[in-house]
Amino acid sequence: MGTAESRAAFAARPQITRADLPDFPADVEIGMIWAQTTGGVIGDGDDMPWYLPEDLAHFQSSTMGTPVVMGRVSWEALDPRFRPLPGRDNHIITRDADYDAPGGTVHTSLPDAVLAAGRAAVDTGASTVWILGGGHLYRQCVRVADRVVVTEIDCGAPDRFRVYAPDMRVEPGFTAHDGPWLTSARGTALTGEHPVRYRICDFTRDRS
Repeated sequence: MGTAESRAAFAARPQITRADLPDFPADVEIGMIWAQTTGGVIGDGDDMPWYLPEDLAHFQSSTMGTPVVMGRVSWEALDPRFRPLPGRDNHIITRDADYDAPGGTVHTSLPDAVLAAGRAAVDTGASTVWILGGGHLYRQCVRVADRVVVTEIDCGAPDRFRVYAPDMRVEPGFTAHDGPWLTSARGTALTGEHPVRYRICDFTRDRS
C-alpha cells in the first residue's frame, strides 16, 4: 500500500543504510515483500487493482511468525479484522508520536522501527524482518534489504492506481530468481485480464 505518489516522488525520499542500523542482529535478514502489476503498480493507497487469493496465501505463509514493519497508511488499509496482522509482531511508523495502533508498536523513526523489529526477531527466534510498505518505505529500505520477494501479476491498472514499487530489475546489487508463470484459479483484475497469471520473483542481495 502507501500514499499516492509517483516513482519520481518517492524516489526522492532518503534511503536508510546499514550505518543507520548499527545494532541490527547479524543473523536476521531484512526482507521486503509486495505484489505488483507487470508495470510496477502496487496500488492507490487504499486498494489494489487485482484480487489474487494465491498471493494472499503466499504473503501469509512468508510473514507468519515474523516481525513486520509498515507505514501508518498501510496499517490503516488493513481490514480491521486483521489489524494487527495475527501471528506477527506489528511495528507501525508515523510522525505522530501519539498515534494509537492497538496491538501494534508505534515508532516515529524508520531506523528505530527496523531495529526494534530486529530485536523482536531475536527474542522470538525469527530469521527475517519483513518490510510491508507502502511505496515510500520500500524505496527507503532498498539499500538495507537482503531479500525482496515480489509477486508479479500479469495485469494492468486503472489510472487512479499510481503507487509504484522500486524496480528491482534495475536496482544494483541484486540477483533475480524468477519463478514460473502460474494461472490463478479465482483471481480477477480490474482491467479485465482473465484468467490472471502471476509469478513469484525472488531478488537476493549479492554478497560476493
